Amino acid sequence: MKRIIISAFVLVSLIGMNSCKKCSTCTFQDPVQGTLKSEDVCQKGNAYKHSMDLYKENGWVCTEK
Repeated sequence: MKRIIISAFVLVSLIGMNSCKKCSTCTFQDPVQGTLKSEDVCQKGNAYKHSMDLYKENGWVCTEK
């Protein structure tokens, strides 16, 4: 019984850490239109990392809120 409780606690802790929602705002310096600003990018885990990687690969500068 004690193992089940400890296992459940560890599982909930790991899920809780991975489900933290992060938000960022990204900007881009366009030579014609000036500074462009994205909507807030708010996602969790790998989806957030993937979105930030795409913005950065395309020359955007992102700031986490």
